[in-house]
Amino acid sequence: MKLNKKLKTVSLLFLFISMHLFAQKSLVKIEGIIKSDSIFLENINILNLTQNFGASSNTKGEFTLFAKLGDSIMFSSISYTNRVIKISEKHINEKKLLIFLEQDLNELDEVLLNQKIRLDFGNIDVQKGMVLNKTDDNKKKGPDLRRMTDPSYGNVGVDFVSIFKLITKNLRLKNKEKKAVKKENNRLIEEFPDKLFTLYKANFFTDALKIPDDKIYLFLEYCQDNGLNNHLNSNEFQIKNFLIVQSRKFNQIKE
Repeated sequence: MKLNKKLKTVSLLFLFISMHLFAQKSLVKIEGIIKSDSIFLENINILNLTQNFGASSNTKGEFTLFAKLGDSIMFSSISYTNRVIKISEKHINEKKLLIFLEQDLNELDEVLLNQKIRLDFGNIDVQKGMVLNKTDDNKKKGPDLRRMTDPSYGNVGVDFVSIFKLITKNLRLKNKEKKAVKKENNRLIEEFPDKLFTLYKANFFTDALKIPDDKIYLFLEYCQDNGLNNHLNSNEFQIKNFLIVQSRKFNQIKE
């Protein structure tokens, strides 16, 4: 009786090992490169959503991934738009991937400038008595016929107002551009914690950083107060390292 039990145990163990080896054989080693235009992208997260394991790209944009036909692969980063592809027979046969990512750019709101046009009536050839613009002022006061018919009238002296506006035009445009850039930067800073949460998911904070699920956003606010915004343009490694250091301090305060 005991011998039969041992035989059953050995058989089940052998079956489990065989199934595991078969599953491994069905996965194919695929090598790839990630680029944005002509730039090789480093520290891009590569996750096999079907098999639930992943990798990351090196300084040359290179990565190695194990997958099988039909697997969904997600490429993600804070600075670039996420992309998901499905492994096809071509990928399996060639065992190569070339991935292009687009920068996650936020367009600034369009700034409309109203230009004021100053007409030089001295150079306009008009008929005698002709009214150029009929407004309420025309009803109150008739047109200045001399201004319309005498080329030399109205051109004497310097228009200091127009000169001042011309000189300060570029300065006003630069100030408006600075305000628009500052507004956009503030928006990116405000959305940074939400983007981190979406990118890394709750499991990263609860499992890797040991942050309770109901304290994640409180932890992100703590990070903002301690320099998170300085990492807005940092790479994946620098951001994760910052979060790990801050999580230790945060957990000590909580305790």
